[in-house]
Amino acid sequence: MSPFPSESLQAARITESPAHATASETLLSRQAAQFIFRAPAGSVVALSGINSTRLRDLVDQEECIPDNRRTIFVHLRPAGNVAAYVEEVIAVLAETAIRLWPVWFGDVSFAICSDNTLGRQTAGVIAREAAGCFSGVSSNWAEAAARLAVAGLPPRVTGVLPAVELAQLSLAISHAGLVLVADVSAAADASNTAALAHALEWIAQHSDAGVVALFTELPPLESPFDRILYGARRVVTDAEPLHSAFHPEARERGGSEYWLAPWRGSPHPLSEIEQRLAAMLNHDTELAELFCFNWFVDTVRGSRPKVDLVWIEGRLVVELDGYSDHATRRAFIGDRHRDYELVLSGYTVLRLANDEVMQDFGRAIEKIRDLVRLRRSQTNGGGSVRKS
Repeated sequence: MSPFPSESLQAARITESPAHATASETLLSRQAAQFIFRAPAGSVVALSGINSTRLRDLVDQEECIPDNRRTIFVHLRPAGNVAAYVEEVIAVLAETAIRLWPVWFGDVSFAICSDNTLGRQTAGVIAREAAGCFSGVSSNWAEAAARLAVAGLPPRVTGVLPAVELAQLSLAISHAGLVLVADVSAAADASNTAALAHALEWIAQHSDAGVVALFTELPPLESPFDRILYGARRVVTDAEPLHSAFHPEARERGGSEYWLAPWRGSPHPLSEIEQRLAAMLNHDTELAELFCFNWFVDTVRGSRPKVDLVWIEGRLVVELDGYSDHATRRAFIGDRHRDYELVLSGYTVLRLANDEVMQDFGRAIEKIRDLVRLRRSQTNGGGSVRKS
């Protein structure tokens, strides 16, 4: 028997729109991140007026995160039925979970587990302990999934129903709560919109995540989406300070099918460049433990830009830039204003092109080393920077 309702049943449920459905209300762009974080668990809300890349940027810059929830952004491709849409989301959650490994459930580390008999047994013990600590975590699933992850495989446990996979993968990514932002701009134009609408509701119900459906334009109330349009918002642009106009991290995620935000204090698990650069820095005796990834920096202008890498003591910032996202007028202006505020605050800013880093990580490390040595030569005993 299929775990999903029949097409006729789902159509009937979707067309039963709530009597109190209303037209959308506007939302200032500076309020968009909090709207995402406060998406009610187990429900679907609709949002328009902002593209996925800009919304991800706003979410990633937000410092006030209710209940420490994490947000996953995913672009849904058109699919023929509910099951196909659900599978798209499960695949993204599984891939995210394996990229987060060896840390699951927020702060449970499996780092001591190797891909051998003892390592797999240890992973099972840690998984069982996690299941005892966090409500909703299945001990059987956690043990089986951890053993797959130890072997470097996505945690797709054989024989598990989609509803269980959704719930368990969501908890592995964030036991504190998850928000799924589904960019449906392409899928909403497909012929079977009723399947998409029902899939979003089904995913919210069984994952207990807050689901935000991101539309280019909100669909009319007289559509299969009528059930999710109550409480819909349309983002309008408000005046934003230049330092928040753009964040460099968008350079890598702009073309990604999925992204996890916000991320603080360590290399992003979905960023190959950050992961490889961090590994090289950690293996360098001169540079190890100097830099913090994805961190906020206070400036004398009162702004707090989030930078890719910062050596706080030496006041050195390293930004990783991609051409496609930094070639726009908005990005060009925003980058230079951020640099101005950082330099004014005593920081040296090194910008490395993504392509340059990917082609020659060694050269990137040497550039960082040169500036670390320069900053040290400008300090008293390697501590705070001397003031002229």
